[in-house]
Amino acid sequence: MKEALSLVQRLSAHPDSRCWFVSWSPNGTLLASCGGDKTIRIWGQEGDTWVCKSVLEDGHQRTVRKVAWSPCGNYLASASFDATTCIWKKKDNGFESLTVLEGHENEVKCVAWAPSGNLLATCSRDKSVWVWEVDEEDEYECVTVVNSHTQDVKHVVWHPTQELLASASYDNNICIYKEDDDDWECRVTLEGHTSTVWSLSFDATGKRLASCSDDRTVKIWKDCSSEDGQGDLSWKCVCTLSGYHGRTIYDVSWCRLTGAWLQPVVMTHYEYLKKMKLQIQSSLCFRWLLKWLKRTIKT
Repeated sequence: MKEALSLVQRLSAHPDSRCWFVSWSPNGTLLASCGGDKTIRIWGQEGDTWVCKSVLEDGHQRTVRKVAWSPCGNYLASASFDATTCIWKKKDNGFESLTVLEGHENEVKCVAWAPSGNLLATCSRDKSVWVWEVDEEDEYECVTVVNSHTQDVKHVVWHPTQELLASASYDNNICIYKEDDDDWECRVTLEGHTSTVWSLSFDATGKRLASCSDDRTVKIWKDCSSEDGQGDLSWKCVCTLSGYHGRTIYDVSWCRLTGAWLQPVVMTHYEYLKKMKLQIQSSLCFRWLLKWLKRTIKT
């Protein structure tokens, strides 16, 4: 099968240190990277070449673990091992530090914006998830601290159409949170992985959630809650992908090019694999799993 992807350019993003994460801006014109050198680098195109446009180096004292663009693309949030989250605002041809969010006791592992841009979530090795509210004056206020996990929280992600938040943890579990009387609470805990859950991804409809783990599996969870939004949240595992990787699966993402499946039926492994891409420890980049389809169809 012909490869769908080819190398365009290799970026020496963070010389002499590890590059921890990269994130495209919403319009795809900028790329943000972060690393062990405590900096964030903003990349853009000049002709056919990608070059470093800005280096944000005054925000953090330790490794920057994650960066996330706001839905409007005018703000960038960075999470660091120094237990803080920095908010950067686009200004002229660069970025300026807008504010520093403090409160976590240990490393901040992930940061994520809600689709509305009015809420921000952070998680940490201190086992907590924080929800921050953003007002029109660019003021950030912590509205909730949730301690539903018993171990390090690795990842947070927002539902694409509802104000629901999901988190993944070293305790092998996934928590899904919903606001109730101005307070965020864990409404359902998804159990099934046998080791650390590293990453989560909702499909475009929000009806399915993919999780990946140190147990070398990917699980697909389906929203079985009532359509009217009343009652308890209910999510069930409808598919487990195993046997494809021999090492930890660190990241998982639904394909945005083809969209989400809308059929009200449980998908086969073949259908799921066409929609997903994985990042594994032994891989240098995302890669499509199509080459495994023939093998999967037989099962």
